[in-house]
Amino acid sequence: MDTDSLKEKLQDAKENLQEAASGAVESAQEFAEDVTADVKETAKEVVADAKNDINKLDKKLEEPAKPQAAAPKVEAPKGSGAPAVKLPTDRGLIKFILLSCVTFSIYALYVYTKIGNEVNTVCSKHDNKSTMNFIVAWLLSFVTCGIVPLVWYHNLCNRIGTELMRRQLPCSFSANTFWGWCVVGSLIVIGPFVFLHKLLSAMNTLNADYNAKG
Repeated sequence: MDTDSLKEKLQDAKENLQEAASGAVESAQEFAEDVTADVKETAKEVVADAKNDINKLDKKLEEPAKPQAAAPKVEAPKGSGAPAVKLPTDRGLIKFILLSCVTFSIYALYVYTKIGNEVNTVCSKHDNKSTMNFIVAWLLSFVTCGIVPLVWYHNLCNRIGTELMRRQLPCSFSANTFWGWCVVGSLIVIGPFVFLHKLLSAMNTLNADYNAKG
């Protein structure tokens, strides 16, 4: 093989490698742009929630202490679907993280347990299902290599998503949210926090609708 032929083959190989590298870079850039856009949108929501929590805290600190008078009981008008007991609608990611750190994750166990109970309250009369107590699922994780909590999250997220759709609420949430952000998303570190934000937002939306309509 003469030198000219060898140079031509090397040149062709170089061009092919450049084209392949260029295509790979473009694909990676497109993927990164999609992920970045989603993360930015979620980050904006997290920041907005944090600002709301801080504003509420500032207002409470600024209010002078006043003697609490016994408030008269107000009964819901007959025929309305509003429940007597209101479910919480103000859970936020920043508050969750801070209190979980301060209480060594005890607050996280408490919130997940409450969410499971709230889902049963809102959904059971429609889907005839029941979500296991999170403490039980957490304890079973030690003898099932963590499988039971995964099943718990999957079923919980599916029930929340189904109920949001049934109530025609503008909030997209499902088991795919858990597997995509919390499990696969853990590879980019921020994924589980995005999932947690979406979970708390979905429950706030669902509880608010339940409080108004039952």
